[in-house]
Amino acid sequence: MKTNHQRLSLVSCVIALAAAPQIGSAEGSSSTYSGPEKTFTGMVTAVDLNQHRLKARGDLLFGKTFNLGAACSYVFLDNPQATPAGLHPGQKIQVIYQSVDGVLVADRVMQLRMSFSGWVKAVDPKAHTLTVQPGGFELTKQFQFPDGCQVTLLGNKSGTLADIQPGNHVTLTYEAPPGMETITSIAQTSETFTGSLTAIDLEAKTLKAKSLFDTRDFNVGDHCVIDVDGKGGGHLSDLKPEEKLVFTFDDINGVNVVNRIALAEDAADTYSSAESPGGS
Repeated sequence: MKTNHQRLSLVSCVIALAAAPQIGSAEGSSSTYSGPEKTFTGMVTAVDLNQHRLKARGDLLFGKTFNLGAACSYVFLDNPQATPAGLHPGQKIQVIYQSVDGVLVADRVMQLRMSFSGWVKAVDPKAHTLTVQPGGFELTKQFQFPDGCQVTLLGNKSGTLADIQPGNHVTLTYEAPPGMETITSIAQTSETFTGSLTAIDLEAKTLKAKSLFDTRDFNVGDHCVIDVDGKGGGHLSDLKPEEKLVFTFDDINGVNVVNRIALAEDAADTYSSAESPGGS
């Protein structure tokens, strides 16, 4: 009897040991797959949060469909700790994902910045469009801007669309939903100087102007808009000595490059908007 009891105990231990790995395997089957991660960069074309799916198109127009994993993290330009609700068509993204037997599971989705720089050709407040001319021989590009579009001025100051004028150099951050590309923010970081025109060289395209405490030398850029008639179609030859003007310019390593010249609204105001004795 004792021998039989020992045999039964031994058999029970063997059965328990055999079952232990199977139980551990069953519990581990729900853990996150730790296979090699891959990277995909493209444009969001569709989002289905009910099905937890994201579709994106790559540079070569091929698309991929990703399953948004429960532990997937999201980073957007304006929110480093976001939720999938922030995903929408038109965003450029980078997806870190795992491919398990042909099923793509996203572990991390990051929005990438799309930017465009150039000189403003036209602003249409009614149509909510902004037309920008890049450098070189590239064609102008038109963008849509929504109400409340974020505008940043020199010194990280908050501005409005009224601060964006033809001739200004801007850097746009945008998205590309179906239809027209849409601006999310505008940076216009030029300085302004208000003063009287004291010298002009039409051949060299240089100007000199003075305010009460300051004198500035300017080089006129190729895309400079001269607005002396309210239409922006003027020429350097239209400018008159001692005329009160507002110069919008960029300080490029000590060289003042003008992108817009307009009549001062108040002819009696000869102060610079960034007044400081001993300017460049």
